[in-house]
Amino acid sequence: MRVMSGDYFIGVHDRELERLKAQHRAWLPETEALWTAAAFGPGQHVVDLGSGPGFAAVDLAKRVGRVTAIDKAANFLDHVRRQEIANVATLVRDLTRDDLKETFDGAFCRWFLAFLIADLDAVLDRIHASLRPGGVLAAMEYLGVEGVTSSPPMRGFDAHTRAWIDFYRANGGDTSIGRYLPQRLEQAGFRIRSVRVVGGLAHRGERWWHWWGRLFDDFGDTLVDGGFMAADELANLKIDWTHAPPGAFIHTPLLLQVVAERR
Repeated sequence: MRVMSGDYFIGVHDRELERLKAQHRAWLPETEALWTAAAFGPGQHVVDLGSGPGFAAVDLAKRVGRVTAIDKAANFLDHVRRQEIANVATLVRDLTRDDLKETFDGAFCRWFLAFLIADLDAVLDRIHASLRPGGVLAAMEYLGVEGVTSSPPMRGFDAHTRAWIDFYRANGGDTSIGRYLPQRLEQAGFRIRSVRVVGGLAHRGERWWHWWGRLFDDFGDTLVDGGFMAADELANLKIDWTHAPPGAFIHTPLLLQVVAERR
C-alpha cells in the first residue's frame, strides 16, 4: 500500500483512493439528485470542498461550467490533475485555516464537514463568504450511524457500527452532524432551501451493501489496533458477511442532503 502525504485521519493512500472511487459510484444517483436540487447547471463555477481524488468533481464538471476541487491532501489532488479535465481546476487548501479568495456560484461537499467539528462554524463562515449572494451550498453528510445493523444478525456487525462511530469521535469527527447542520448553516447566514434523507435498506449484493462491506476489510484492522473493537469480533464479522444468506439485508447509515442558499 503506497502511503501519501496528508493528515486525513481515515488515510491518504492507494487503498483509500480505491475505496473512495467505489463509494462515489455507490452514491452517485443520490449525489446527482442533490446537484439537481441545488440547480447546478451550465455556466456555473462550483467548488467541490474536500474533494479527495476528485471522483465527484469530474462528474460534476459534466453539468456545470467550471469546478474547482479543493482538498488539503495534495496527493489526492494529483489524481484529479491526472484526469486532465479541461474545466476542473485544483487548489490545496485547509478550510480550518485558509480563506477561499475566489467567489463561486455554488459549493458541494460530501462526507467533509463531519471531519471538521471543532472548526465547523469557522468553516461554514468561510464557505458563506466564498459564495456570491444567492449562491448555493449542497451538502451530503451523515445524519446517523447508530441504527446501522444487519438481518439476520451477524457476529461483530453491531460492534463494528459502534467502533466506526467511536473512531470518528476519537479523531474529532461526528457521524451525527446532520442532526444539527441545518441550524448551524442558518447561524452562518444561509437560508435552508431543502432537506432530504437518503440511505436505509440494502439487500445482499446491492450497491450500498458492497459500500459498507468494504469498511470491514479496509479499516477493520485499524479499528482493532485502536481498541475500538475486538479482533475476534472483526474475524467473526468477516466470516458471517461472506456467508450471508441470499435474503440478508442491512440498514445503512442515513445521510442528510441539505441545500442552503447564501442570504
